[in-house]
Amino acid sequence: AKHLATNAQFEAFLKAEDGYENKEWWKGIRKERDTPQKASWQEANAPRERVSWFEAVAYCRWLSRRTRSAIHLPTEWEWQQAATGGDPTHNYPWPGGWEASRCNSLEIRLNRTTAVGVYPSGATQQGVLDMAGNLWEWCLNTYEAPWRPASLRIDKSKTQRVIRGGSWNDGPEDLCVSARFSYSAVYELGYVGFRLAQDLP
Repeated sequence: AKHLATNAQFEAFLKAEDGYENKEWWKGIRKERDTPQKASWQEANAPRERVSWFEAVAYCRWLSRRTRSAIHLPTEWEWQQAATGGDPTHNYPWPGGWEASRCNSLEIRLNRTTAVGVYPSGATQQGVLDMAGNLWEWCLNTYEAPWRPASLRIDKSKTQRVIRGGSWNDGPEDLCVSARFSYSAVYELGYVGFRLAQDLP
């Protein structure tokens, strides 16, 4: 997706009759709460944070049904391809070195998210935005042994899932495209969101 998933997009899932409360989207995964955490910042076009990996997976399942397409969290290698445009020499989504003006990071000192798309100069060659800064992004695979097919298994375990991209609360070393970290799939944090990927028909 060009942008991180926004509050408005996730809110549609929360309010839909067949949305968050539908047991179908939670089959085989963990639903920790009946009511999701509220976003830290409420603007409709702000990227949605305080979403667990499980909630992001449930959202993808719901949206797949709604759009009659295959939508999922990106794998770590899909994320990497999108962030670099396939150019392994890129340290950031843009050519060259670190430039603070290209993304929402700790150096900007806003201490919060910004609306998606506010930093067009930070876009990848293909026009994908906010792949550095704003929010860390959940990836589909586990942190350990990502080369194994089992790393893509969707289950109830609280295993560590990969996050990429860095956030508003991080510096240049965490925003480079090679940086990878992880959190337990149940965590709902104010600096982690998600982006969608769609399979080609």
